[in-house]
Parts: sequence; C-alpha cells; structure tokens
Amino acid sequence: MKQELDKKLVDEFPLLYGDRNAPMQSTAMCWGFPGDGWFDIIWDLSSKLEPLIQKFIDDNPLAPCGGCGCKKERHYGWKSWKPGKCLAIHVDPESEEEPPNNYFACFCDGYRSPHPRASQVKEKFGGLRFYMTCGTDEIFDLTDKAEALSYKTCEECGKPGEARRGGWIHTLCDDCHENWDKIRSKRWEEE
Repeated sequence: MKQELDKKLVDEFPLLYGDRNAPMQSTAMCWGFPGDGWFDIIWDLSSKLEPLIQKFIDDNPLAPCGGCGCKKERHYGWKSWKPGKCLAIHVDPESEEEPPNNYFACFCDGYRSPHPRASQVKEKFGGLRFYMTCGTDEIFDLTDKAEALSYKTCEECGKPGEARRGGWIHTLCDDCHENWDKIRSKRWEEE
C-alpha cells in the first residue's frame, strides 16, 4: 500500500494500529498493509473496529498489563494517559530463600493495554487476511465480512474483481489482470 494511505490508516485509528511501527519480534504489522485497491475495505473495517476497541478500554480501566501481567495500578503514573514503568514487587514462589531475598521487581518498560489490536493485515490466496491479537464475536464477524468482500474487489485498483491464477492467486479486475506484468514490474522498481 502507498505510504500516504498507510499513514492515513495509522493516524486515524491509533488504537487498532498502535503496533504498526513496532519491531517484527513483537508484531507482523511491521510489514504494513496489502494493495491500494483494498484501502476502502480496510478503512471501513477500521472505522467500525476503533470504537469497539475504545469501548473495551473504557469497560476495562484496570485491565492487567499486556506486557507483564501486573495490575495497572502497579505501574508508575497509572492514572495518567500513559502509565510508565512497573513498580510491582513479587515473591518468587520457587525461591527457597527467606524474605526479602525471595522478592523481585518487575520493571517492565511501561503499561501496555491488553486491548484488541491488529497483529497482521495481508493478502493470502487472493484475499485479505485481517488478524487481531484478541477480540469479541462482533470484531471477528466484522473482519470475516471484510475478508469476504476482498475476494470480489481488485487488490490493485478497487474495482470489482475475481481470483486470477498465475503463480500466485490474486484478486484482480480485467484491466489489472491484463496489465499485471507492468504493475508487478513497477512495484519492484518502487521498492
């Protein structure tokens, strides 16, 4: 997907795509989004998911940290908009030493909300795949509908399309299918 469209999605839906620029050790969102033709499908889905994620956060204000599992109130500045380092002290259940020698501090880098977020958005077998870290039935129903719509939408231009074979399976309209070699060559030149 073009860089400006990628940025537009990330800027407009920060809860859903909060991991977009995270390292590949923690998410597959680092690879970005598939073809420009599916931008409208992804935008529509994102606009429905973002309020559901905000509701999840509002309904679970003290959810445990997604990074360390400690209670939110154990993190520095936990009442602020961006809680920091974990201040939790734990007892090591496997230690045979007496207190305080069997204590250890958590010190994770900061509170990480366990809310649902996109973990990967890609093309596979000619269709959109939209993976979430977690979610509700409503979230998964919405992603299923978007994925189904992608099989009828050209991944390059957004016009009505169908599955086309030729090495990989791609969903393309007649024009993009006819010019596929040029499109693919141009894509390689841009990268």
